[in-house]
Amino acid sequence: MPTSVELAAMRRAIVISASGLGATSPNPAVGCVILDAAGRTVGEGYHLRKGDPHAEVNALAAAGARAAGGTAVVTLEPCNHEGLTPACHQALLDARIARVLIAVMDPTSRGEGGAARLRKAGVDVQTHVLEEEALVVLGP
Repeated sequence: MPTSVELAAMRRAIVISASGLGATSPNPAVGCVILDAAGRTVGEGYHLRKGDPHAEVNALAAAGARAAGGTAVVTLEPCNHEGLTPACHQALLDARIARVLIAVMDPTSRGEGGAARLRKAGVDVQTHVLEEEALVVLGP
């Protein structure tokens, strides 16, 4: 069950995800907030444009070492494949994130999704967190 702090972080991730609308196509506009182990916001990011780092990578860059042991709150399931950018699920693992909250599962995941890979690595993953709210941005 998400905490009130985590729900507020998801709402913030949804708001900042809208900043990518119109620039990320054909990729979705995604937002991410990183909370440190104490629940403080230490990084935010969104997918700026196609070919650029994804929301998780931008948020992790802003958080730096403070992400270790923390929570990633992301509007779309972290990707599980490498394309123009590295796989986001691996960036979360490399940053030693302990918990991931996801609003919407990626319907285009290739094979095993990022959430499944995070769980296999021992990360606590919760899905469908404020999904309907996130779909306001992700739906288009």
